[in-house]
Amino acid sequence: MGVSQQAIADALGLSRTTVTKILNRDPKYSASEATRDLVFRTAERMGYDFTTIRRPFKREYGRTVINAKCRIEIVLSDGSVFDSGTCIARNIGVGGALLAELKLTKMVLPLANFTIRLTFLDLPVLANLIGECQIVRIADSADTKNPELGVKFTNASVSDRKLLKDFIDARIAEAAKAKTAAAAVVPNSSGPAGEGGHN
Repeated sequence: MGVSQQAIADALGLSRTTVTKILNRDPKYSASEATRDLVFRTAERMGYDFTTIRRPFKREYGRTVINAKCRIEIVLSDGSVFDSGTCIARNIGVGGALLAELKLTKMVLPLANFTIRLTFLDLPVLANLIGECQIVRIADSADTKNPELGVKFTNASVSDRKLLKDFIDARIAEAAKAKTAAAAVVPNSSGPAGEGGHN
């Protein structure tokens, strides 16, 4: 049997109504960002089936393209490293990342429980962030036909999530600024507004 909204509420010491309204993104319900974040993180961690809510589950935060090199380790539940190598994080969000160009020694996943540990190698701002992940999707790249892993971050601290959110917000702001600057250099073919009408 799946995880209920009541179970999530009990785990957090909240009312079921509060959890339901947050998961359904009720526009009339006001809750702090920290509470919303906690409910969604707990629901994901407990394995809640988001298809049961009225509005489909969407990522709480957007993702941004980074194409950053990472060290990747497949870590078993006893703490031993099953495999390691490198990958490229194509995009990243507060909740997870898309991993491509996987170069691992074994190139297989263990049957036993495991987590993935990522270390970002060429992003100084994320150098101290070591992300523990769980796989949520395995697919072939549309371009190379090589495997890609969609992962969600687990056990992320509030400070790590804030670091990621600030990093992503800054990247999105940079992209928007670049887009605005590019649009400003395109000549306006419609001519100045307000001309004509003179008698």
